[in-house]
Amino acid sequence: MIPAGAPKGHETKPFAFAGWLRAGAFWLLIAALAWAPFPLGSAVSWGAPLLELMIASSWVLWAISTVGDTPEDTARLRPIAAPAAIALIVLAWTVVQTLPIVPENWAHPIWAMTAHSLGRPIRGVVSIDPWRTHAETLKLVSYAAAFWLAFVMARRSEMAKTLLNAIVAIAALYAAYGFVLAILDIAQAGLIYAIPFQRSFISGPFMLHNSFATFEGLGTLAAILRLFDLGRENVVTHRGLRPLFHSALQFSFGRGAPTLIAALLSFSAVIASASRAGFVATATALLAMAIVAAFLARRSQVRGWTAAAAIASLVAIFTVIMLNGDTLGDRLARLADAGEADQIRLALWDATWRMIGDAPWRGLGLGTFQDAYPLYARQALPFVMDKAHCDYLEFAAGVGLPAGIAWWTALVWLAILCARGVFARRRNRHFALLGFCATILVAVHSAVDFSLQLPAVGTFYAAMLGLGVAQAQRSRAQPGASPA
Repeated sequence: MIPAGAPKGHETKPFAFAGWLRAGAFWLLIAALAWAPFPLGSAVSWGAPLLELMIASSWVLWAISTVGDTPEDTARLRPIAAPAAIALIVLAWTVVQTLPIVPENWAHPIWAMTAHSLGRPIRGVVSIDPWRTHAETLKLVSYAAAFWLAFVMARRSEMAKTLLNAIVAIAALYAAYGFVLAILDIAQAGLIYAIPFQRSFISGPFMLHNSFATFEGLGTLAAILRLFDLGRENVVTHRGLRPLFHSALQFSFGRGAPTLIAALLSFSAVIASASRAGFVATATALLAMAIVAAFLARRSQVRGWTAAAAIASLVAIFTVIMLNGDTLGDRLARLADAGEADQIRLALWDATWRMIGDAPWRGLGLGTFQDAYPLYARQALPFVMDKAHCDYLEFAAGVGLPAGIAWWTALVWLAILCARGVFARRRNRHFALLGFCATILVAVHSAVDFSLQLPAVGTFYAAMLGLGVAQAQRSRAQPGASPA
């Protein structure tokens, strides 16, 4: 309570301080999203801890700023209470996997073998490598924190728009950076480690072109949806074909030009990366976006703008593919002819299935695939096998099927909230559509790759999903939103 007779303006100081803390947390989150891709997607030894520290610092600043929030502020968190509880249970289980508190028959047999070899008793744990499990748990916690921050911040429409603009700009700038590296024939790994690396495909700041394709695919979705939202505000759709054409042309070379360039850059990077799975995942998400947009157009008065935008998008996509798609076309043409890389992927999946069969309920420990592979492989390969090239199989092998299914259920739940928001809202529904389509993209790519295990990609997606869920609620539940 404010004491009676307090000087004028006294009651505003705590709120001003909270506002400064929230602004600092917000821009620190954006800084984390911008920095994360540079050190090889934060996959270097110091990259993930630094990113986690930035996200944790943002979270602490925001948490301090929310002290004294009203029950109404807490009530707005109810839509994500169930999936959040599920995710917390899974994270708690990954911690239990590393603790010597489980029954002895839960521990992996490797610990009994180790005790026998050393000649002294060792208390076993579920995980075959607790250190790796701890590291991967911290990574998942940072993803969850990024989602939470984006969710609570983006409930205000102004912050949601700023965050979306930042996501579009970050992806576009890294796309341009990737093309510059390609022109100079430089690999990012060579810049980080100061030793020569051979660059086979355009991968931007990432080590692998597949991860770069996922990252830029997410940027493509964000840029296109932001472009359509701007076009809805600036393109005349109800006065005939000529005003439509003139306003669209003026928009494309005026206010919409930066976002249009960003969309073309990001999609060009997807094509130029020559990632088959990245292209298919991005195309699938774009198709889902087009289907939803067409369905919404049937219920609204913007059919002309939707048709014009769809035609323009198809022309732009076709042009980009023609200009950048030679290498990708060659790789897609060889898709039916499984080469060495595809044979290795099948061998990895076979070993992962055996891991799941050996420990279907408890798992082998989150993030322990590299340690477990030699124990379950049917054939020796002249490489270090640290990923299963299928996030679903690898995650289930690490945490067990029950925890794996629970984690995926939480993600699907959040995606459904986004899908429901697309049809429930009348304004700003493009945010919810972004969260839904981004989930489709990473879900498709995760079936044959591990891009989400790159901290930069995982954090980028988590922030986009949090943004989508935050704006999936009806407008009247949005604090700070302007009236319709």
